[in-house]
Amino acid sequence: MSSVPPEASTSGPSLPFGKDRSVRSTIGFVVLVALLLVSSNIWLAWRARQAEWQQAQTFAQNLARAVTQQMDSMISEIDRVLVGIGYELERGEMSPATLEALQPVLVNHISQAEHLHGLFVYGRDGSWLVNTQPVQNPGANNSDREYFIHHRDNPSMRTLIGKPIVSRSTGAWIIPVSRRVNDAEGRFAGVVLATIRLTYVLDILDGFDVGQKGAIALLQADGSILTRRPFYVEDLGRSIAGTPLHAQITQNRSGVITTPSPIDGVTRLISFEHARNNPLAVAVALAEDEILAQWRQATSVQAAGILLLLGVIALAGGYMVRAVKHRRDAEQRLRAAHEALMQAHVRVEHMAEHDGLTGVHNRRAYDRRIADVMAQCRRNRRPVSVMMFDVDFFKRYNDGCGHLQGDECLRQVAAALAGAIRRPGDFIARYGGEEFAIVLPETDVAGAYLVASAARSAVSALQLPHPGSPFGHVTVSGGLACCTWEPLGQTPSDLMGRADAALYAAKQEGRNRVVAAADPPPQPLTNSNERLDDGEAPPGAGTDHG
Repeated sequence: MSSVPPEASTSGPSLPFGKDRSVRSTIGFVVLVALLLVSSNIWLAWRARQAEWQQAQTFAQNLARAVTQQMDSMISEIDRVLVGIGYELERGEMSPATLEALQPVLVNHISQAEHLHGLFVYGRDGSWLVNTQPVQNPGANNSDREYFIHHRDNPSMRTLIGKPIVSRSTGAWIIPVSRRVNDAEGRFAGVVLATIRLTYVLDILDGFDVGQKGAIALLQADGSILTRRPFYVEDLGRSIAGTPLHAQITQNRSGVITTPSPIDGVTRLISFEHARNNPLAVAVALAEDEILAQWRQATSVQAAGILLLLGVIALAGGYMVRAVKHRRDAEQRLRAAHEALMQAHVRVEHMAEHDGLTGVHNRRAYDRRIADVMAQCRRNRRPVSVMMFDVDFFKRYNDGCGHLQGDECLRQVAAALAGAIRRPGDFIARYGGEEFAIVLPETDVAGAYLVASAARSAVSALQLPHPGSPFGHVTVSGGLACCTWEPLGQTPSDLMGRADAALYAAKQEGRNRVVAAADPPPQPLTNSNERLDDGEAPPGAGTDHG
Protein backbone atom coordinates (compact mmCIF):
# COMPACT_ATOMS: atom_id res chain seq x y z
CA MET A 1 0.00 0.00 0.00
CA SER A 2 1.07 3.60 -0.39
CA SER A 3 1.39 5.84 2.63
CA VAL A 4 2.86 9.15 3.59
CA PRO A 5 6.57 8.78 2.57
CA PRO A 6 9.32 8.92 5.20
CA GLU A 7 12.14 11.39 5.31
CA ALA A 8 14.62 11.02 2.48
CA SER A 9 17.37 8.53 3.15
CA THR A 10 20.13 6.88 1.21
CA SER A 11 19.33 3.68 -0.63
CA GLY A 12 22.41 1.88 0.77
CA PRO A 13 23.72 1.26 4.31
CA SER A 14 25.63 4.01 6.04
CA LEU A 15 28.28 3.72 8.76
CA PRO A 16 28.58 6.65 11.19
CA PHE A 17 31.95 8.25 11.71
CA GLY A 18 33.96 6.57 14.48
CA LYS A 19 31.99 3.32 14.22
CA ASP A 20 33.64 1.68 11.21
CA ARG A 21 33.42 -2.08 11.43
CA SER A 22 37.05 -2.61 10.49
CA VAL A 23 38.26 -0.57 13.48
CA ARG A 24 35.98 -2.49 15.84
CA SER A 25 37.13 -5.76 14.31
CA THR A 26 40.77 -4.84 14.78
CA ILE A 27 40.23 -3.76 18.38
CA GLY A 28 38.18 -6.89 18.98
CA PHE A 29 40.94 -9.08 17.55
CA VAL A 30 43.59 -7.48 19.76
CA VAL A 31 41.36 -7.77 22.83
CA LEU A 32 40.52 -11.39 21.95
CA VAL A 33 44.20 -12.31 21.68
CA ALA A 34 44.90 -10.65 25.03
CA LEU A 35 41.92 -12.37 26.68
CA LEU A 36 42.92 -15.77 25.28
CA LEU A 37 46.45 -15.26 26.54
CA VAL A 38 45.31 -14.20 30.00
CA SER A 39 42.58 -16.84 30.31
CA SER A 40 44.86 -19.67 29.17
CA ASN A 41 47.50 -18.67 31.69
CA ILE A 42 44.90 -18.35 34.44
CA TRP A 43 43.70 -21.86 33.58
CA LEU A 44 47.27 -23.21 33.61
CA ALA A 45 47.97 -21.48 36.92
CA TRP A 46 44.79 -22.95 38.40
CA ARG A 47 45.70 -26.43 37.17
CA ALA A 48 49.17 -26.04 38.68
CA ARG A 49 47.61 -24.98 41.97
CA GLN A 50 45.28 -27.97 41.92
CA ALA A 51 48.20 -30.28 41.22
CA GLU A 52 50.25 -28.73 44.04
CA TRP A 53 47.33 -29.07 46.43
CA GLN A 54 46.67 -32.66 45.41
CA GLN A 55 50.33 -33.53 45.90
CA ALA A 56 50.27 -31.98 49.37
CA GLN A 57 47.08 -33.84 50.21
CA THR A 58 48.59 -37.16 49.16
CA PHE A 59 51.74 -36.42 51.18
CA ALA A 60 49.71 -35.54 54.27
CA GLN A 61 47.61 -38.71 53.97
CA ASN A 62 50.68 -40.91 53.61
CA LEU A 63 52.41 -39.20 56.52
CA ALA A 64 49.33 -39.49 58.76
CA ARG A 65 49.09 -43.18 57.92
CA ALA A 66 52.78 -43.74 58.71
CA VAL A 67 52.67 -41.89 62.05
CA THR A 68 49.45 -43.67 63.01
CA GLN A 69 50.90 -47.08 62.31
CA GLN A 70 54.00 -46.31 64.35
CA MET A 71 52.00 -44.98 67.33
CA ASP A 72 49.55 -47.87 67.09
CA SER A 73 52.37 -50.42 67.06
CA MET A 74 54.01 -48.81 70.09
CA ILE A 75 50.79 -48.74 72.13
CA SER A 76 49.89 -52.28 71.07
CA GLU A 77 53.31 -53.50 72.21
CA ILE A 78 52.85 -51.81 75.58
CA ASP A 79 49.36 -53.29 75.83
CA ARG A 80 50.78 -56.79 75.36
CA VAL A 81 53.29 -56.15 78.13
CA LEU A 82 50.54 -54.95 80.48
CA VAL A 83 48.35 -57.94 79.63
CA GLY A 84 51.25 -60.28 80.46
CA ILE A 85 52.00 -58.56 83.77
CA GLY A 86 48.34 -58.50 84.71
CA TYR A 87 48.05 -62.21 83.98
CA GLU A 88 50.98 -63.02 86.24
CA LEU A 89 49.56 -60.85 89.02
CA GLU A 90 46.12 -62.40 88.82
CA ARG A 91 47.53 -65.93 88.66
CA GLY A 92 49.79 -65.32 91.73
CA GLU A 93 47.02 -63.39 93.49
CA MET A 94 49.51 -60.50 93.90
CA SER A 95 51.39 -62.35 96.67
CA PRO A 96 54.74 -60.96 97.92
CA ALA A 97 56.53 -63.81 96.16
CA THR A 98 54.80 -62.98 92.89
CA LEU A 99 55.66 -59.29 93.24
CA GLU A 100 59.27 -60.08 94.07
CA ALA A 101 59.58 -62.41 91.06
CA LEU A 102 57.99 -59.76 88.85
CA GLN A 103 60.60 -57.09 89.64
CA PRO A 104 63.34 -58.34 87.25
CA VAL A 105 60.76 -58.98 84.56
CA LEU A 106 59.67 -55.32 84.67
CA VAL A 107 63.27 -54.14 84.59
CA ASN A 108 63.95 -56.37 81.60
CA HIS A 109 61.03 -54.86 79.70
CA ILE A 110 62.27 -51.35 80.44
CA SER A 111 65.79 -52.18 79.26
CA GLN A 112 64.47 -53.42 75.92
CA ALA A 113 62.05 -50.58 75.22
CA GLU A 114 63.48 -47.12 74.68
CA HIS A 115 60.08 -45.54 74.65
CA LEU A 116 59.16 -46.80 78.15
CA HIS A 117 59.76 -44.49 81.09
CA GLY A 118 58.69 -47.03 83.72
CA LEU A 119 56.45 -49.94 84.73
CA PHE A 120 54.43 -49.84 87.95
CA VAL A 121 52.11 -52.08 89.95
CA TYR A 122 49.73 -50.41 92.41
CA GLY A 123 47.62 -52.06 95.08
CA ARG A 124 43.91 -51.55 95.51
CA ASP A 125 44.63 -48.59 97.80
CA GLY A 126 47.03 -46.94 95.30
CA SER A 127 50.24 -47.91 97.11
CA TRP A 128 53.34 -48.73 95.06
CA LEU A 129 53.82 -52.50 95.17
CA VAL A 130 56.57 -52.89 92.59
CA ASN A 131 58.16 -50.64 89.95
CA THR A 132 61.24 -50.13 87.83
CA GLN A 133 62.41 -46.90 89.39
CA PRO A 134 66.01 -46.93 90.74
CA VAL A 135 64.97 -45.11 93.90
CA GLN A 136 62.05 -46.65 95.76
CA ASN A 137 59.53 -44.57 97.71
CA PRO A 138 57.72 -46.86 100.16
CA GLY A 139 55.18 -44.22 101.15
CA ALA A 140 54.17 -43.22 97.63
CA ASN A 141 50.51 -43.50 96.66
CA ASN A 142 48.80 -42.89 93.28
CA SER A 143 45.20 -43.33 94.26
CA ASP A 144 44.51 -39.72 93.26
CA ARG A 145 45.61 -40.22 89.67
CA GLU A 146 42.90 -40.05 87.04
CA TYR A 147 43.77 -43.41 85.51
CA PHE A 148 43.68 -45.13 88.96
CA ILE A 149 40.24 -43.70 89.75
CA HIS A 150 38.99 -44.81 86.31
CA HIS A 151 40.06 -48.44 86.81
CA ARG A 152 38.84 -48.52 90.39
CA ASP A 153 35.37 -47.37 89.42
CA ASN A 154 35.11 -49.04 86.00
CA PRO A 155 35.07 -52.87 85.69
CA SER A 156 36.35 -52.76 82.11
CA MET A 157 39.56 -54.65 81.47
CA ARG A 158 40.46 -52.54 78.42
CA THR A 159 43.75 -50.72 78.39
CA LEU A 160 43.43 -47.01 79.12
CA ILE A 161 45.60 -44.33 77.49
CA GLY A 162 45.61 -41.31 79.81
CA LYS A 163 46.38 -37.66 79.34
CA PRO A 164 50.02 -36.53 79.70
CA ILE A 165 51.11 -36.00 83.31
CA VAL A 166 54.31 -35.18 85.20
CA SER A 167 55.98 -38.23 86.75
CA ARG A 168 56.14 -38.10 90.56
CA SER A 169 59.31 -40.15 90.57
CA THR A 170 61.37 -38.27 87.94
CA GLY A 171 59.46 -35.04 87.20
CA ALA A 172 59.40 -35.85 83.48
CA TRP A 173 56.34 -35.57 81.20
CA ILE A 174 54.87 -39.01 80.53
CA ILE A 175 51.87 -40.60 78.84
CA PRO A 176 50.25 -43.20 81.16
CA VAL A 177 49.04 -46.50 79.68
CA SER A 178 47.25 -48.57 82.35
CA ARG A 179 45.20 -51.68 82.90
CA ARG A 180 42.98 -52.94 85.74
CA VAL A 181 44.01 -55.97 87.85
CA ASN A 182 41.33 -58.12 89.51
CA ASP A 183 41.56 -60.72 92.27
CA ALA A 184 40.31 -64.28 91.98
CA GLU A 185 36.76 -63.17 92.69
CA GLY A 186 36.83 -60.42 90.01
CA ARG A 187 37.10 -57.55 92.45
CA PHE A 188 39.43 -54.61 91.94
CA ALA A 189 42.91 -55.54 93.14
CA GLY A 190 45.06 -52.80 91.68
CA VAL A 191 46.49 -51.22 88.55
CA VAL A 192 49.41 -52.06 86.31
CA LEU A 193 50.88 -48.98 84.61
CA ALA A 194 53.35 -48.32 81.81
CA THR A 195 54.56 -44.77 81.21
CA ILE A 196 55.78 -43.54 77.80
CA ARG A 197 58.46 -40.90 77.58
CA LEU A 198 56.86 -37.85 76.02
CA THR A 199 60.25 -36.80 74.69
CA TYR A 200 60.45 -40.08 72.77
CA VAL A 201 57.11 -39.40 71.05
CA LEU A 202 58.19 -35.83 70.27
CA ASP A 203 61.43 -37.13 68.75
CA ILE A 204 59.39 -39.37 66.46
CA LEU A 205 57.15 -36.50 65.38
CA ASP A 206 60.15 -34.22 64.85
CA GLY A 207 61.49 -36.77 62.38
CA PHE A 208 58.75 -35.89 59.87
CA ASP A 209 59.10 -32.71 57.81
CA VAL A 210 55.82 -30.81 57.81
CA GLY A 211 57.25 -27.33 57.28
CA GLN A 212 57.81 -24.50 59.69
CA LYS A 213 54.09 -23.83 60.12
CA GLY A 214 53.00 -27.48 59.90
CA ALA A 215 51.82 -29.56 62.85
CA ILE A 216 51.36 -33.18 63.91
CA ALA A 217 49.03 -34.07 66.77
CA LEU A 218 48.38 -37.30 68.65
CA LEU A 219 44.75 -37.27 69.80
CA GLN A 220 42.53 -39.32 72.08
CA ALA A 221 39.07 -40.39 70.98
CA ASP A 222 37.42 -37.60 73.00
CA GLY A 223 39.51 -34.95 71.22
CA SER A 224 42.14 -34.46 73.95
CA ILE A 225 45.69 -33.80 72.73
CA LEU A 226 48.25 -36.31 73.97
CA THR A 227 51.06 -34.39 72.33
CA ARG A 228 51.59 -32.01 69.47
CA ARG A 229 54.34 -30.66 67.32
CA PRO A 230 55.21 -27.82 67.70
CA PHE A 231 55.33 -28.59 71.41
CA TYR A 232 53.82 -26.31 74.01
CA VAL A 233 53.12 -27.53 77.54
CA GLU A 234 49.78 -25.70 77.61
CA ASP A 235 48.59 -27.81 74.66
CA LEU A 236 48.96 -31.10 76.57
CA GLY A 237 45.52 -32.45 77.42
CA ARG A 238 43.82 -29.61 75.59
CA SER A 239 40.53 -30.62 73.94
CA ILE A 240 39.44 -29.81 70.37
CA ALA A 241 35.95 -31.21 70.94
CA GLY A 242 33.23 -29.20 69.23
CA THR A 243 35.45 -27.99 66.36
CA PRO A 244 34.92 -28.89 62.66
CA LEU A 245 38.11 -30.96 62.78
CA HIS A 246 36.89 -33.07 65.72
CA ALA A 247 33.51 -33.53 64.03
CA GLN A 248 35.26 -34.93 60.95
CA ILE A 249 37.51 -37.16 63.05
CA THR A 250 34.49 -38.49 64.97
CA GLN A 251 32.51 -39.28 61.82
CA ASN A 252 35.27 -40.79 59.65
CA ARG A 253 38.16 -43.18 60.18
CA SER A 254 40.32 -41.11 57.85
CA GLY A 255 39.95 -38.01 55.74
CA VAL A 256 41.19 -34.59 54.73
CA ILE A 257 39.85 -31.17 55.72
CA THR A 258 41.05 -27.62 55.14
CA THR A 259 40.22 -25.46 58.14
CA PRO A 260 41.77 -22.98 60.56
CA SER A 261 43.57 -24.80 63.36
CA PRO A 262 41.59 -24.94 66.62
CA ILE A 263 44.91 -24.45 68.43
CA ASP A 264 46.60 -21.46 66.76
CA GLY A 265 44.15 -20.39 64.01
CA VAL A 266 46.53 -21.06 61.10
CA THR A 267 44.68 -22.37 58.03
CA ARG A 268 46.02 -25.82 57.26
CA LEU A 269 45.35 -28.86 55.11
CA ILE A 270 44.73 -31.51 57.79
CA SER A 271 44.83 -35.25 57.11
CA PHE A 272 43.71 -37.52 59.95
CA GLU A 273 43.84 -41.28 60.52
CA HIS A 274 42.49 -43.48 63.31
CA ALA A 275 44.67 -46.20 64.83
CA ARG A 276 43.49 -49.68 63.95
CA ASN A 277 43.91 -51.26 67.42
CA ASN A 278 43.78 -48.36 69.88
CA PRO A 279 41.52 -45.36 70.61
CA LEU A 280 43.98 -42.92 69.07
CA ALA A 281 44.02 -40.64 66.05
CA VAL A 282 46.85 -38.79 64.34
CA ALA A 283 46.34 -35.47 62.54
CA VAL A 284 49.00 -34.19 60.12
CA ALA A 285 48.52 -30.52 59.20
CA LEU A 286 50.33 -28.67 56.42
CA ALA A 287 50.09 -24.87 56.35
CA GLU A 288 48.26 -23.53 53.31
CA ASP A 289 50.82 -20.73 52.89
CA GLU A 290 53.70 -23.20 52.73
CA ILE A 291 51.88 -25.60 50.41
CA LEU A 292 51.29 -22.83 47.86
CA ALA A 293 54.52 -20.88 48.40
CA GLN A 294 56.34 -22.31 45.36
CA TRP A 295 53.19 -22.10 43.27
CA ARG A 296 52.75 -18.43 44.17
CA GLN A 297 56.35 -17.70 43.28
CA ALA A 298 56.06 -19.46 39.93
CA THR A 299 52.72 -17.78 39.24
CA SER A 300 54.18 -14.35 40.03
CA VAL A 301 57.00 -14.88 37.54
CA GLN A 302 54.51 -16.14 34.97
CA ALA A 303 52.20 -13.17 35.58
CA ALA A 304 55.09 -10.75 35.09
CA GLY A 305 55.87 -12.41 31.76
CA ILE A 306 52.23 -12.20 30.72
CA LEU A 307 52.05 -8.50 31.61
CA LEU A 308 55.15 -7.86 29.52
CA LEU A 309 53.66 -9.78 26.61
CA LEU A 310 50.37 -7.91 26.99
CA GLY A 311 52.30 -4.66 26.78
CA VAL A 312 53.86 -5.76 23.49
CA ILE A 313 50.44 -6.83 22.19
CA ALA A 314 48.98 -3.45 23.24
CA LEU A 315 51.69 -1.55 21.35
CA ALA A 316 51.30 -3.68 18.24
CA GLY A 317 47.52 -3.50 18.49
CA GLY A 318 47.61 0.29 18.86
CA TYR A 319 49.69 0.55 15.70
CA MET A 320 47.23 -1.68 13.83
CA VAL A 321 44.23 0.33 15.05
CA ARG A 322 45.81 3.63 13.99
CA ALA A 323 46.54 2.24 10.53
CA VAL A 324 42.98 1.00 10.15
CA LYS A 325 41.59 4.34 11.37
CA HIS A 326 43.62 6.26 8.77
CA ARG A 327 42.19 4.05 6.03
CA ARG A 328 38.70 4.32 7.51
CA ASP A 329 38.83 8.12 7.65
CA ALA A 330 39.64 8.29 3.96
CA GLU A 331 36.80 5.89 3.13
CA GLN A 332 34.38 7.82 5.32
CA ARG A 333 35.14 11.10 3.59
CA LEU A 334 34.45 9.46 0.27
CA ARG A 335 31.31 7.81 1.60
CA ALA A 336 30.07 11.08 3.09
CA ALA A 337 30.29 12.80 -0.27
CA HIS A 338 28.48 9.90 -1.91
CA GLU A 339 25.76 9.87 0.75
CA ALA A 340 25.19 13.61 0.44
CA LEU A 341 24.74 13.19 -3.31
CA MET A 342 22.37 10.25 -2.84
CA GLN A 343 20.30 12.12 -0.25
CA ALA A 344 19.95 15.07 -2.54
CA HIS A 345 18.85 12.74 -5.35
CA VAL A 346 16.30 11.02 -3.11
CA ARG A 347 14.91 14.34 -1.92
CA VAL A 348 14.52 15.58 -5.49
CA GLU A 349 12.93 12.29 -6.55
CA HIS A 350 10.57 12.38 -3.57
CA MET A 351 9.56 15.96 -4.26
CA ALA A 352 8.91 15.07 -7.90
CA GLU A 353 6.41 12.30 -7.02
CA HIS A 354 4.86 13.38 -3.71
CA ASP A 355 2.48 16.12 -2.76
CA GLY A 356 4.19 18.65 -0.56
CA LEU A 357 1.13 19.32 1.59
CA THR A 358 -0.37 15.89 2.30
CA GLY A 359 2.67 13.66 1.78
CA VAL A 360 0.82 11.22 -0.52
CA HIS A 361 1.76 10.76 -4.17
CA ASN A 362 0.98 13.54 -6.64
CA ARG A 363 -0.79 13.63 -10.02
CA ARG A 364 2.41 12.87 -11.94
CA ALA A 365 3.04 9.72 -9.89
CA TYR A 366 -0.61 8.73 -10.32
CA ASP A 367 -0.48 8.99 -14.11
CA ARG A 368 2.61 6.78 -14.25
CA ARG A 369 1.28 4.24 -11.74
CA ILE A 370 -2.20 3.83 -13.28
CA ALA A 371 -0.63 3.17 -16.68
CA ASP A 372 1.67 0.50 -15.24
CA VAL A 373 -1.13 -1.15 -13.20
CA MET A 374 -3.56 -1.28 -16.12
CA ALA A 375 -0.89 -2.71 -18.43
CA GLN A 376 -0.09 -5.49 -15.94
CA CYS A 377 -3.75 -6.28 -15.24
CA ARG A 378 -4.50 -6.31 -18.98
CA ARG A 379 -1.80 -8.96 -19.49
CA ASN A 380 -3.17 -11.09 -16.63
CA ARG A 381 -6.83 -10.38 -17.42
CA ARG A 382 -7.32 -9.20 -13.84
CA PRO A 383 -9.69 -6.38 -12.80
CA VAL A 384 -8.44 -2.99 -11.62
CA SER A 385 -10.48 -0.38 -9.77
CA VAL A 386 -10.05 3.37 -9.38
CA MET A 387 -11.72 5.54 -6.71
CA MET A 388 -12.07 9.31 -6.73
CA PHE A 389 -12.78 11.19 -3.49
CA ASP A 390 -13.67 14.87 -3.05
CA VAL A 391 -13.97 16.79 0.23
CA ASP A 392 -17.57 17.97 0.53
CA PHE A 393 -18.11 21.73 0.65
CA PHE A 394 -14.37 22.37 0.90
CA LYS A 395 -14.61 25.94 -0.44
CA ARG A 396 -16.99 26.76 2.42
CA TYR A 397 -14.50 25.16 4.85
CA ASN A 398 -11.66 27.32 3.54
CA ASP A 399 -13.82 30.44 3.63
CA GLY A 400 -15.08 29.75 7.13
CA CYS A 401 -11.96 28.30 8.81
CA GLY A 402 -9.12 29.82 6.83
CA HIS A 403 -6.59 28.35 4.41
CA LEU A 404 -4.17 27.19 7.13
CA GLN A 405 -6.93 25.15 8.74
CA GLY A 406 -7.93 23.97 5.27
CA ASP A 407 -4.40 22.67 4.68
CA GLU A 408 -4.52 20.79 7.99
CA CYS A 409 -7.92 19.37 7.00
CA LEU A 410 -6.48 18.02 3.72
CA ARG A 411 -3.55 16.44 5.58
CA GLN A 412 -5.88 14.59 7.98
CA VAL A 413 -8.23 13.52 5.20
CA ALA A 414 -5.27 12.15 3.19
CA ALA A 415 -4.03 10.20 6.22
CA ALA A 416 -7.51 8.74 6.86
CA LEU A 417 -7.92 7.69 3.21
CA ALA A 418 -4.42 6.17 3.17
CA GLY A 419 -5.23 4.20 6.31
CA ALA A 420 -8.13 2.49 4.58
CA ILE A 421 -5.95 0.71 2.02
CA ARG A 422 -4.00 -2.31 3.28
CA ARG A 423 -2.22 -4.15 0.48
CA PRO A 424 1.32 -3.26 -0.67
CA GLY A 425 0.15 -2.74 -4.26
CA ASP A 426 -2.63 -0.27 -3.41
CA PHE A 427 -1.90 3.38 -4.24
CA ILE A 428 -3.24 6.80 -3.18
CA ALA A 429 -2.49 10.19 -4.76
CA ARG A 430 -3.68 13.76 -4.49
CA TYR A 431 -5.33 14.23 -7.87
CA GLY A 432 -5.80 17.96 -7.52
CA GLY A 433 -7.11 20.50 -4.99
CA GLU A 434 -9.32 18.58 -2.55
CA GLU A 435 -9.57 15.50 -4.82
CA PHE A 436 -7.81 12.20 -4.10
CA ALA A 437 -7.48 9.10 -6.28
CA ILE A 438 -6.97 5.52 -5.08
CA VAL A 439 -5.85 2.66 -7.35
CA LEU A 440 -6.66 -0.93 -6.33
CA PRO A 441 -4.97 -3.54 -8.58
CA GLU A 442 -6.71 -6.92 -9.00
CA THR A 443 -9.86 -5.68 -7.20
CA ASP A 444 -13.41 -6.03 -8.55
CA VAL A 445 -16.25 -3.59 -7.94
CA ALA A 446 -17.47 -5.38 -4.80
CA GLY A 447 -14.05 -5.29 -3.13
CA ALA A 448 -13.45 -1.71 -4.24
CA TYR A 449 -16.79 -0.67 -2.79
CA LEU A 450 -15.89 -2.11 0.61
CA VAL A 451 -12.56 -0.24 0.60
CA ALA A 452 -14.24 2.98 -0.55
CA SER A 453 -16.88 2.72 2.18
CA ALA A 454 -14.19 2.15 4.78
CA ALA A 455 -12.27 5.19 3.51
CA ARG A 456 -15.37 7.40 3.60
CA SER A 457 -16.17 6.18 7.13
CA ALA A 458 -12.57 6.84 8.25
CA VAL A 459 -12.83 10.48 7.18
CA SER A 460 -16.23 10.88 8.80
CA ALA A 461 -14.85 9.35 12.02
CA LEU A 462 -12.32 12.21 12.25
CA GLN A 463 -15.22 14.46 13.29
CA LEU A 464 -13.45 17.56 12.03
CA PRO A 465 -15.92 20.44 12.67
CA HIS A 466 -17.31 21.97 9.42
CA PRO A 467 -19.68 24.89 10.05
CA GLY A 468 -20.58 25.12 6.34
CA SER A 469 -21.62 21.48 5.95
CA PRO A 470 -25.11 20.18 6.64
CA PHE A 471 -23.43 17.17 8.28
CA GLY A 472 -21.64 19.41 10.83
CA HIS A 473 -18.25 17.82 10.19
CA VAL A 474 -15.88 17.15 7.29
CA THR A 475 -17.06 14.38 4.91
CA VAL A 476 -16.05 13.09 1.50
CA SER A 477 -17.94 11.84 -1.51
CA GLY A 478 -16.56 9.02 -3.61
CA GLY A 479 -16.96 7.52 -7.03
CA LEU A 480 -15.44 4.25 -8.17
CA ALA A 481 -15.07 2.45 -11.45
CA CYS A 482 -13.80 -1.02 -12.26
CA CYS A 483 -12.14 -2.20 -15.47
CA THR A 484 -12.72 -5.89 -16.30
CA TRP A 485 -11.38 -5.65 -19.87
CA GLU A 486 -14.72 -6.08 -21.54
CA PRO A 487 -14.23 -4.41 -24.01
CA LEU A 488 -10.40 -4.61 -24.24
CA GLY A 489 -9.67 -1.12 -25.42
CA GLN A 490 -10.20 0.73 -22.14
CA THR A 491 -7.58 3.34 -21.19
CA PRO A 492 -6.63 5.04 -17.89
CA SER A 493 -8.55 8.10 -19.05
CA ASP A 494 -11.67 6.02 -19.67
CA LEU A 495 -11.47 4.46 -16.22
CA MET A 496 -10.86 7.82 -14.52
CA GLY A 497 -13.71 9.40 -16.50
CA ARG A 498 -16.14 6.77 -15.27
CA ALA A 499 -14.94 7.18 -11.66
CA ASP A 500 -15.27 10.95 -11.97
CA ALA A 501 -18.80 10.57 -13.31
CA ALA A 502 -19.64 8.32 -10.34
CA LEU A 503 -18.20 10.97 -8.00
CA TYR A 504 -20.42 13.56 -9.65
CA ALA A 505 -23.40 11.29 -9.12
CA ALA A 506 -22.53 10.94 -5.42
CA LYS A 507 -22.49 14.71 -5.07
CA GLN A 508 -25.80 15.01 -6.87
CA GLU A 509 -27.35 12.47 -4.53
CA GLY A 510 -26.43 14.41 -1.38
CA ARG A 511 -22.70 13.87 -0.76
CA ASN A 512 -21.05 11.83 2.03
CA ARG A 513 -21.57 8.65 0.06
CA VAL A 514 -19.92 6.36 -2.46
CA VAL A 515 -21.33 5.61 -5.93
CA ALA A 516 -20.06 2.81 -8.17
CA ALA A 517 -20.02 3.39 -11.90
CA ALA A 518 -21.70 0.84 -14.14
CA ASP A 519 -20.39 -0.45 -17.46
CA PRO A 520 -21.74 1.12 -19.73
CA PRO A 521 -21.47 4.62 -18.24
CA PRO A 522 -22.56 4.97 -14.62
CA GLN A 523 -26.13 5.51 -13.57
CA PRO A 524 -27.23 6.70 -10.09
CA LEU A 525 -27.45 3.75 -7.73
CA THR A 526 -30.84 4.96 -6.36
CA ASN A 527 -33.16 7.91 -6.61
CA SER A 528 -33.42 8.13 -2.81
CA ASN A 529 -31.34 10.70 -0.87
CA GLU A 530 -31.36 8.51 2.23
CA ARG A 531 -27.86 7.35 3.36
CA LEU A 532 -27.16 3.65 3.88
CA ASP A 533 -25.38 2.30 6.98
CA ASP A 534 -21.60 1.88 6.82
CA GLY A 535 -20.48 -1.62 5.83
CA GLU A 536 -23.65 -2.45 3.77
CA ALA A 537 -22.82 -4.64 0.76
CA PRO A 538 -22.88 -2.72 -2.57
CA PRO A 539 -26.10 -2.97 -4.57
CA GLY A 540 -26.17 -2.89 -8.34
CA ALA A 541 -24.84 -0.05 -10.47
CA GLY A 542 -26.52 3.29 -9.96
CA THR A 543 -27.36 2.67 -6.29
CA ASP A 544 -25.98 5.11 -3.62
CA HIS A 545 -23.54 3.78 -0.98
CA GLY A 546 -23.57 6.55 1.61
